[in-house]
Amino acid sequence: MPTDRIIRFADFELDVERYQLRRAGEEVRLERLPMDLLILLASRHGELISRADIVERLWRSNPWRDTENGINTAIRKIRIALADDPAQPRHLVTVKGKGYRLDGASFANPAGATEPSDTHNAVRVLVLPFANLTGDGKEESLCSALADEISATLGALGADHLRMIARTTAARYRDTAKSIGEIARELKLDYVLEGSFSREAHQVRILARLIRCADEVQIWSRAHEPVSQGSLDLLKEAAAALAQELASKLSEQQRSLLARRLPVDPAAHDAYVRGRYFWYRRVHFDAGFCAQHGIDGEDFARSRAYFETALEHDPNYALGYAGLSNYYGASVVHGLFAPDDGWPIARALAQSALELDPDLPEAHHALAAVRYFFDWDWPRAEAGFKEALRRNPSYPEAHRLYARLLLAAGRHAEGQAAMARAEKIDPHAFQGSRAFGMILAGQHAQVESEYLSPGHMEHSPLVYQVLATAFEVKKLFAQAVDATAEALDRCNLLARSAAVRMHWETGGYDAVLHWYLDDLLARRRRQYTSPLLIAEAYARLAQPNEMFQWLDAALAERSSRLCELRMNPWFQPYRASGRMRHIEQHIGDGPMR
Repeated sequence: MPTDRIIRFADFELDVERYQLRRAGEEVRLERLPMDLLILLASRHGELISRADIVERLWRSNPWRDTENGINTAIRKIRIALADDPAQPRHLVTVKGKGYRLDGASFANPAGATEPSDTHNAVRVLVLPFANLTGDGKEESLCSALADEISATLGALGADHLRMIARTTAARYRDTAKSIGEIARELKLDYVLEGSFSREAHQVRILARLIRCADEVQIWSRAHEPVSQGSLDLLKEAAAALAQELASKLSEQQRSLLARRLPVDPAAHDAYVRGRYFWYRRVHFDAGFCAQHGIDGEDFARSRAYFETALEHDPNYALGYAGLSNYYGASVVHGLFAPDDGWPIARALAQSALELDPDLPEAHHALAAVRYFFDWDWPRAEAGFKEALRRNPSYPEAHRLYARLLLAAGRHAEGQAAMARAEKIDPHAFQGSRAFGMILAGQHAQVESEYLSPGHMEHSPLVYQVLATAFEVKKLFAQAVDATAEALDRCNLLARSAAVRMHWETGGYDAVLHWYLDDLLARRRRQYTSPLLIAEAYARLAQPNEMFQWLDAALAERSSRLCELRMNPWFQPYRASGRMRHIEQHIGDGPMR
């Protein structure tokens, strides 16, 4: 699906991000499936789309859905909405025996154009990682995390006016030789906040300045010392400076939000931002790949220690509870311990954060994650993600997980639109996230072509983890081995990488898969190992009886990644079976579908 937001034809506007069709400014109601089909047709720039392509994109070749009647009904409802005469259509044209096309569509914001005017004139702000001038590498995490927290705080305070660019994109510009003007042009920025962190003897000093990108003029700067108090003052003053520059002042409500977000004890804030740094560094991996290969959760453990330290300093610090909730939830999803050992704790911590601060976006996101991965209550999870994004539209984690929920629910057009929104917030780091989204949507060939084009040899570990899946699905086994080994090398699992290559060279890919299975069964005898991983291994070996036995066990323990069972590529060949349909009926089917 395109990232183009507004698609126009005749007097109609199709707003992909808002999932809305308008005529002369008035909304035209369309049900989900006709809307998905209309977005698909509009996105093809007038190209013909076959019925088979429509089935693949909207139903993913689901063998038990009545797709013939479904397409006919959707086409009829689109024509009613467009007031199109089937005998002499002006917009939606049927090419008999071939398919359909939408004539006259044009895009309001093609690639390279500026944002459309209906985005509330929000300005785009990047907070660069603070330069570490201490000479102590241990302070790098604080320098990055301090910038992250400033970005999150400003995003929540200025939800109607600011669009904060995410931390992972900002990290690409650490120690860059590029000027503010060059960075601004690349990311289409309005403001950049940059700073430095230094220490002389026992005295710590923070410098920060806010740059207006249009003329590269410094409109605000501050120096703070010591860090324990200065980091909090910095958040308050940066928010006030941006608000003043945007011809507004912080409202009393915003001042109250800022006061609640920051802890009583400044040391709690320093511990929290360090914990968030390590959590982010580990959570952006493919959970299934990591669990299969036993990639450790050291960064998760370090984040937990810092979040707990934050709460020791300030037991009423809502962000500390949200951070701990994220730790427990992510650790379960990544296979480090059982769902019953993590999700109930994650729920209680998220609820504690909400009781302390009902307006905290991170708390709404944390509770929504519990409802998505553990409760399989998609309507309430969706409501939670929307609450988080209403309070901070620049919160990339909420966009990413909400997009996954939409894809899991079969709402592919909305899911792709949510992915597109996340990419605007986090354009550099989103490469890996978008590749992961493509795998969930079954777009394996697109992942392969997009990320292996000439010059694309430097990617995040996540991209290589995703490529390993894409190659195996397409039976490109040599490439799957290469991608797997590259991903493991980048996670510093050199011995396992060598073992994968050895089994491939001596016995082919079948030997690799059997080695994966034997390793999982042996690991399960000595530590927690998700039954879903073993079910996946049997599925990849085409052993359905054993696969279903372990899937039943995964269902009984509510294995977290089961919520995305319908998108799991290893189980696609078995989806037509009654036994698989029975399992799917227990997962996530709610009113939102």
